Amino acid sequence: MYSSVLQFPDENSKLKSLLTESHVFDSVIFIFEGCRRYKFEKSVLGITSVSDLLSPLGSGLFRNSPLWNYYLYPCCSNFGKDIDGLCGEVIRLQGSPVFPRSCHLFVHRSKRQVKILYFRDGSPIVEHRRLNGGLYSLQKGELEMPFLPIPWGRFNEILTVHKAGKKSRFSVK
Repeated sequence: MYSSVLQFPDENSKLKSLLTESHVFDSVIFIFEGCRRYKFEKSVLGITSVSDLLSPLGSGLFRNSPLWNYYLYPCCSNFGKDIDGLCGEVIRLQGSPVFPRSCHLFVHRSKRQVKILYFRDGSPIVEHRRLNGGLYSLQKGELEMPFLPIPWGRFNEILTVHKAGKKSRFSVK
């Protein structure tokens, strides 16, 4: 079977091509240090569609599904809290515990860090992400709420769309 490697001028072109591809892909190749290559069938990785590969969390865990619920906590969390502390924040604000197929996105007041709380294999997981430059992009109405349910598209938008950060008063000119 013939295969070819496509090259794209930018990331947007690459994503557009993937999403409009008429053929069904059957495997994923991982390349490490430019030379070691590993090929995995998509079923082994739990991938069912191209959109699973585009999830910011990388594993395809958070896909657009009516079974999943997404919640945004724009500025209410102490980032020193561990899993139990974040679960406590959910109970305090929502009045109910964290449940499977729910994803809770906590944004630090600086808008440079987020924590993502969810269940995987029956256990709660926390992922911490920090931006080296820029800020996570929140809307004014979101900042006024202690928490709010958001659609899957908005969840992914927050994790992928960033805005320029404010210049530090200590920056060198």
